[in-house]
Amino acid sequence: MTQERIQTRYRLDGPLATPAELEQATARAIEHHKQDFFPLLERLVDVGDSRVKLSQKDPLRVLGVELNGALTGGSARLNYESNFAESCRLIDEYDQHQTSVPFRLEGDELLFDLELPIAWNFNN
Repeated sequence: MTQERIQTRYRLDGPLATPAELEQATARAIEHHKQDFFPLLERLVDVGDSRVKLSQKDPLRVLGVELNGALTGGSARLNYESNFAESCRLIDEYDQHQTSVPFRLEGDELLFDLELPIAWNFNN
């Protein structure tokens, strides 16, 4: 089985003169394109139980961005929720999760190259 990947490139907006401005621009780009991260987050909440799903109520929030010393990349800490559904009924039970995703910076572009966890498959 081959790994699946998410490869994305976003242009960073705003002044990028300081590390703090670069961190803020990175967080804004992730928040603006958060739907691109849903495949990763869905795999992270996949525990082999089809009743557990990525929550659409509050699916992604950037907790923080950390840059490396050379300002050529870093990682973003993300918070997301999963919920539990029994048949067609959504149970009001939400779990909070956190993960860090690495990124690279090339000029004013933010690049993600993420491997998705292998999907659960109990048939093999």
